[in-house]
Amino acid sequence: MHRKALGKGLDALFKSEFPDQNIDEKSPSRRIITVSVNDILPNPEQPRDTISGESLEELKQSIAENGILEPPVVRRKGEFFELIAGERRFRAAKDLKFETIEVILMDVDSDEKMLILSIIENIQREDLNAIEEGRAYRQIMKRMEITQEELADIVGKNRSTIANTLRLLTLAAKVQKMVSDGQLAPGSARALITVQDDDLQFSLAHKIASEGLSARKAEQLVKKTLSHEPHVSSPSVLSPALDSFRENLQRVLGTSVKIKGNESKGKIEIAYSSKDELEHIFESIKDGTSIN
Repeated sequence: MHRKALGKGLDALFKSEFPDQNIDEKSPSRRIITVSVNDILPNPEQPRDTISGESLEELKQSIAENGILEPPVVRRKGEFFELIAGERRFRAAKDLKFETIEVILMDVDSDEKMLILSIIENIQREDLNAIEEGRAYRQIMKRMEITQEELADIVGKNRSTIANTLRLLTLAAKVQKMVSDGQLAPGSARALITVQDDDLQFSLAHKIASEGLSARKAEQLVKKTLSHEPHVSSPSVLSPALDSFRENLQRVLGTSVKIKGNESKGKIEIAYSSKDELEHIFESIKDGTSIN
């Protein structure tokens, strides 16, 4: 697969789409306008997987009493406006039968720019849980064909923070859901990554959650459990070439990939957590995209 030119390309890509706090709201690249609610289209790549019904009701009550204090962010889409950020505020306004709302109109001319702006806005507002954030990072890396280091520069995070968030996506689907639902803290969940058996991983996740174990206590529990598991072996270390293949495959497919074995013989495990993700994996493989 050919990589897109980055270097100055990153600066060119975002030079007008990441305004600082002092930007003039009358600037052509960012201005506040009033539009019909019916003219706003949802964000097809909304990074949030779920919106709590309870939190939406609380927001609706607040908006009904005080109005929308921070307008949603949109871009032009033909005769309509497409949401970049502010899905909950938009939904609340529709439910409250608002005819028009103020929005921040931004000059965003590509889907890649919109995706990253949407994710960054949600991250800054702390609207994403750790699993949603990890999936969003993975989506950016795949779409833009960039490394974790380059992603860290774009979103203003440490590379280690990006890596730790992405590692959560290697957890069993049921454990990921516990993190998404707030039952299991991300730091404690990361201790479970070394547990290869999904059922054991889920069982330990419940114990950690029910006992409210800290990340350190969770690590101690996992270490103690694995030391007493006769059939649990530590994962074999992949050769540099095979590990590079695994990373490239993860990037192309946009999901977690595990390889057990060596260059001559082994097994590849590809994770998916939804029907849409499974269909995407199938289409990627069917298209015969190069991963070399």
